[in-house]
Amino acid sequence: MAIQHPARERPEVTILSGFLGAGKTTMLRHLLGQAEGRQWAAVVNDVAALNIDGAVVETLGSGAEVVQLENGCVCCSNRDDLGEGLARLAAEGDFAHIFVEASGVAEPRALAQLFVQKNPFGRSLGDFGELANLVTVVDVAVLADHLRDMRDGTSAAKNPPVQPGAPRPLVELMVEQIECADLVVLNQCDRASTDDLGAVCEAITGLNEEAEFVETEMGQIASELLVDRARFDAGETLGGAAWIKALNAVASAPVGGALVVKPRAARHEERFGLTSFVYQARRAFRREALRAWIDAGVPGLVRAKGFLWLAEAPDEMGFLSLAAGISRWDTLNPWWASMIEAGRATRDQLPPGVRAAWVEPHGDRRQELVFIGVGLDEAAMRAALDACLA
Repeated sequence: MAIQHPARERPEVTILSGFLGAGKTTMLRHLLGQAEGRQWAAVVNDVAALNIDGAVVETLGSGAEVVQLENGCVCCSNRDDLGEGLARLAAEGDFAHIFVEASGVAEPRALAQLFVQKNPFGRSLGDFGELANLVTVVDVAVLADHLRDMRDGTSAAKNPPVQPGAPRPLVELMVEQIECADLVVLNQCDRASTDDLGAVCEAITGLNEEAEFVETEMGQIASELLVDRARFDAGETLGGAAWIKALNAVASAPVGGALVVKPRAARHEERFGLTSFVYQARRAFRREALRAWIDAGVPGLVRAKGFLWLAEAPDEMGFLSLAAGISRWDTLNPWWASMIEAGRATRDQLPPGVRAAWVEPHGDRRQELVFIGVGLDEAAMRAALDACLA
């Protein structure tokens, strides 16, 4: 629920994220057109050398000040530019609200952390503006197409696994933009069928049950949904993803237990069959067996994420991220158990979370994977995963 706040010295900030072509610029122009004399500003980012989005927004002539960030994404190469832009707007103008249109490849979690985490000098963007809303704009028709491939299990066959160090798949970014949002704008609803719209709504609820969502056409959204309505909460928003909630709940579940995370409303499961569960085990996976199972495609699987213990690399904590059938395999860091065995750490140094997950004889080595999908055959999936164990 939105929190009503009195007027404050720091302007409120709304960040608009969304996949390439989802309609962020059109929506921003529509929002600024509703200023009606109110003091609003916009920061527009593009990954291209020529900031077309910024130029388009400036043609609106609404009177809102527009700051253009060019040739980089605000969550990586243009962090300082974003800070300087917001600081200047906060210092030089009496703005009540600032809209930030992120590039299509921006990660909203990284942008939010710029507001809540202090830099080495003890400052953050929160000193200049209050992050009020993290908004993700989704093209309903595009997401619905991905969901169809997920349901029949063809996504994995169409998309080879992403190797460590390779660029992140854009569809994985689309999913993460949904997982880290206070409000999801379902744009281009006029291009989607009723069934597709329902499937997209359910997928969003399954990925991030904390997010509100609104249906729009051509980015036509009422400014009242964002202005003077602060939704962002660092704990709730950044921890709202279903996979985060599921892994956080694992500590209270028995090893190997069937911890089931249900969608927020039972009607969603009844209507669409979307469920989530966590797979846990204290035996290592055979790498090629697990890869073969993932690569073959799992009908209905929308999202998977979590930690891996592989027999071929027993000292390294593996990590799997799967979105829309595209899998990314990575290595995070050594298991604590392996560092203790090598004499590089002691049991006294174990962090509380690792200590709670410790089970002899393998210590913190374990499988902890969250699976989210539509009509998943949980029993069959658990059996298939068990068959991949060494």
